[in-house]
Amino acid sequence: MADLSKVGTEYPPIVWEVERGKIREFAKAIGDFNPIYLDREAAVKAGYKDTPAPPTFLTVPMMWCGKMPDFINDLKINFMMVLHGEEEYEYYREIYPGDVITGTPKVTKMEEKTSKSGSKMDMITLEVLYTNQKGEKVAKARSLLVERK
Repeated sequence: MADLSKVGTEYPPIVWEVERGKIREFAKAIGDFNPIYLDREAAVKAGYKDTPAPPTFLTVPMMWCGKMPDFINDLKINFMMVLHGEEEYEYYREIYPGDVITGTPKVTKMEEKTSKSGSKMDMITLEVLYTNQKGEKVAKARSLLVERK
C-alpha cells in the first residue's frame, strides 16, 4: 500500500545532457521518421535552430536515470503490482541537442479508488518539472502509477 505521507515529497533532481544521436534513436524507436528528428538540415529548413526532441522524448531521462525503482521503493509501492496509468506533457520550449535538462520529480497526489468489481487500487501522480541549462522551464510531465491491491 502506498505511503500517503509522501504526497508533496520532492526527490533529488535528474540531470541529463541531450544528445543528437539519442533523439534520432528515440524517433526511430517510436516509428516517427519525420526528417526534423533525424536530420539537422531538415530541422533547420523547417524553422528549428537544431534537431528538436520528439514530444515524448522526456520519458528517456526518467527511464535511463535508473531512479524509478528508488521512487517506487520510497513510496512503499509493491513493484510487482504497479501499472503505468497514463502520461501527460506540457511543453514550454523546444529541447535540442546539447541542452542539459534537469528534472525534479515530485509526488503531487495519491488516492485510493475502488473498481466496479470491488478491487482497490492506489493512484499515484508523479510530476517532473524539467528546466534547461539556462534555468528556463522546458516542460512538465505527469505520470499516473496504479498500484493494484
